[in-house]
Amino acid sequence: MKENVRKLRKVPVGCIHAGMRLPDDLYSRDGKALLIRAGETVTEETIARLNKMGAKDNYVMTYETSCRVIYGGEAESVEQRQQRAEDAVGYTELKEEVQNLLTRITEAAESGFQETEIVASAVISKISSTELGELLRCIDTPRQMDEGLQRHSLNVALLNGMMAHWMHFSKIDVSRIVVGGLLHDVGKTLIPVEILTAARGLTAEEREVIKQHPVYSYDIVHKSFDSNVCDVVRHHHEKLNGSGYPDGLAGDEISLFARITAIADVYDAMVSARSYKASRLPFDILDQMVQGEFKGLDQHLTAVFVRNMKHVFKKSQVVMVDGSVGVVAYIPPNDISHPIVITERGPRQTDERWYCSEVAGIF
Repeated sequence: MKENVRKLRKVPVGCIHAGMRLPDDLYSRDGKALLIRAGETVTEETIARLNKMGAKDNYVMTYETSCRVIYGGEAESVEQRQQRAEDAVGYTELKEEVQNLLTRITEAAESGFQETEIVASAVISKISSTELGELLRCIDTPRQMDEGLQRHSLNVALLNGMMAHWMHFSKIDVSRIVVGGLLHDVGKTLIPVEILTAARGLTAEEREVIKQHPVYSYDIVHKSFDSNVCDVVRHHHEKLNGSGYPDGLAGDEISLFARITAIADVYDAMVSARSYKASRLPFDILDQMVQGEFKGLDQHLTAVFVRNMKHVFKKSQVVMVDGSVGVVAYIPPNDISHPIVITERGPRQTDERWYCSEVAGIF
C-alpha cells in the first residue's frame, strides 16, 4: 500500500519509551511537523523534547506499523504500557490521592470530610480537562488485587462524574455524586482482607459478610455528609425490583444518585479482573446492559449511560487480536459487542475470531 494513502494514528507520548526504534516517521498531532525519523532510536532526551513541546494533550501521529510496535512491542509489557498511559493522563496521581484518603479515613475512623472534598475536586477537574476516552482507557483495564479498592473507588467516582456531566447536574450535585463514588465502598476497609482478596468465588457466609459493607460505609459517613452522599454509600447495591441489599428498597425508594452509582459500580466491576474472573471488554458490557442482563438497574439511566459511552468509544483506537491497529467507526445499536473497525485493510465488523483485544485510546 502506498504511504500517501496510509492513515496516521494518534499515540500518547506517554506510551513511547526510550529504546524504541519505530519503523515509521513520527509527526506532530496535526501531522505536519516531522518529529522523529523512521529508524531513529528514541532516547530519554527525545521524550523530554516531545513533552517540552507542549503539544495539545501530548499526542503525536504515526502509522499503523509503528502503532503495533508502541502498543504491542515485546520491549515493553502491556502493564508497563498501561502504567505509562495512566501516568501521562494524571490517573496515577489521582489513584494515589484516593489511596491516601482511604488510609486516613481507616486510621482515623472518621469520614475525612475536608480531604474527601479536595480529592473530589481533583476528580471533577480531571473529567473536565481530559478526553473522556483517555480516562476510560485507565478505567477499562484489569487491576492488581492489592489496588482493587482505591482503583475501584476512583473509577466509580469518575463514572459518576461523567454521568452527572451528561445529565447536566448542577455544580453542587456533581460534587455530591463524585464524593459518593469515592466513599461508596469505604466500608470494605472493615471487611477481613482474606475475604476481599480471596482468589476464588466466595462462600455463602462470606457473601453475607461482604453485604454488610454498605452499612459500614454509611456508619462512617452519615455524620459528616448530606443525605445524597449517604444514600449513595448505603443504597448502591439496592435494585429496582427489591432484590438488593442492605434494606431491600425498590423503585422510587432508591435515590437518583444511588441508581447512577449502581450502574457505575456494575460497569467497573465487569471490566476489572480477578484470579477467578476474567475481565470484559467495554463493548461487551454495554451490550449486556442494553439486553438487560444486569437485573435491577434503572433502564432509563442505563440507556443514558450506554448512549454516551458509545459516543466516547466511537473513533477510539483499538488493538485487534491479530495485532493490527484500527479505529472504531461504528457501533451497531443492536450489536454493541461487535463494532465496525477500520484498519489499513479497510472496514470490517468484529466477530468471534477477529475482535478487539485492547482499547488503546481516542483517535
